[in-house]
Amino acid sequence: MKRIQTSWFIHFFALAHAATSLVCSLAGVPDSLFLTALTMALAVVICRKENLTVEITIISLVLVNALGFIFGNLGAQLVFDFLPPLWQHAITTFIVTELLGWALYLFAHTVSPQGAAGYESTQSWHKNVGWLIAGIAAVFGFRVYIDLSYEGDLFQESGVIGLLVIVTLLSLAYMVIFALKMQREVSKQRARRHKAEFSYMNLKNQVNPHFLFNSLNVLDSIVQDGTREEASTYIHKMASIYRYMMQHESKRLVPVAEEIAFSSNYRDLIQIRFPDGLIIENQIKADVPEGCVPPCTLQLLLENAIKHNAIGPENPLHVVLSSDGTNLTVWNNRVPKVSAAPSSGIGLQYVRNQYRDIAGKEIQVVETPDSFAVSIPILAFPE
Repeated sequence: MKRIQTSWFIHFFALAHAATSLVCSLAGVPDSLFLTALTMALAVVICRKENLTVEITIISLVLVNALGFIFGNLGAQLVFDFLPPLWQHAITTFIVTELLGWALYLFAHTVSPQGAAGYESTQSWHKNVGWLIAGIAAVFGFRVYIDLSYEGDLFQESGVIGLLVIVTLLSLAYMVIFALKMQREVSKQRARRHKAEFSYMNLKNQVNPHFLFNSLNVLDSIVQDGTREEASTYIHKMASIYRYMMQHESKRLVPVAEEIAFSSNYRDLIQIRFPDGLIIENQIKADVPEGCVPPCTLQLLLENAIKHNAIGPENPLHVVLSSDGTNLTVWNNRVPKVSAAPSSGIGLQYVRNQYRDIAGKEIQVVETPDSFAVSIPILAFPE
C-alpha cells in the first residue's frame, strides 16, 4: 500500500512541476522559485513517509534541487531542443521530477529494510524542525544565487557548473556515508534481535513444561522401580542440563567439547524415557574437534529430530551425531508420525540466524525421503 501511495505522490508533483512551468511561461513569470518549492515539498514528503531523519532530509533537499537544475537545463537544451520553448522546460521538468522522486524513494528502501532508515525518526523531526526550516531557507538562498549568476546557457556558465558539481558531490558523499552507517546499524539490530530470539528459545527450553513433566514422570518411575543410585544419577543429569542452560544463556559461543557433553546428558535423559524406540549414537569419541558453536545448538537439533518423528520399538528412530573436523552433523532416519502437525521450522531458523549473525556462515540441511541431516560449522575461538 505504501508503494502505491508514494508513487501517486511522485506523479502528482511531476505533473505539478510541468503545470507550473507552463503557467509561468504563459504569464511571463520566472518559475525557478516555484519549482524549487515543489521539489523541496516532494523531497520532504518522501523523506517523512519513509522515516528518514531531518539531517538526511536537508541533504536530500540540496541534492534534488542541484540535480534538478542540472538535468532540467541539460534536457531542455539537448534532448528537447526540437520542441517549442514553451514545452521544452515543462516536459523536461516532468521527467526529471519523476526520476528524482523515484531515486529518493529507492534510496530510502536501500539503506534499510521497510525504509526505516531514521533511527528515532519521530523525535528527530519534532526536535529538529528548526534545522529543517533553516535548510529550506538555505536552499532557497542557493537557488536565488544561481538565478542571479545564471544567464541561460549551462555550457557557458563554468562558475555555476563548478558550484553545482561541488554541492552535488558533497551531498552524494554524505548520503553514501549515511547509507553505510544505517546498513551497519540495521545489521547490529538484526543480530541483537536474533540473539534475543535464540536466548528466549533457550529460556523456553529451561522451563519447557513438557520436558519437565516427562522428566519428573521418568524420575518417579525410577524412584518407584529402580535403585537409589539410578535416581541420583538421573537427578544429577537433570541438574547439569539446567545448570548448563543458565550458565550459557548470555554467551554467544561455547567450546565444542562442552556442547557435546551437554548434549550427552540430554541424550541420556531422553533415552531413559524412550528405552526401546530411540537410538542416539555419538560417533565423536575421544577426538573432539577444536572450536566453538552457539550454546544449546546440538540439543535443539536432537529435540528437532525427536519432535518431528514417531518413536516406537517396531521402527526405532536412529539419531547420529558426527563430525568431519569442520562441521558437526546431526542425522536421523525419517519415521513419519500418523498425525503430524505442520512444522514451523522455528528451531532451525534460530540456529541459522545465529550462524549468519556471528560468523556470516550458513548451516547445511540435507533432506531426503528417508533421512534428515543438519550440519553446523565449527567456529574458531573468539580472539
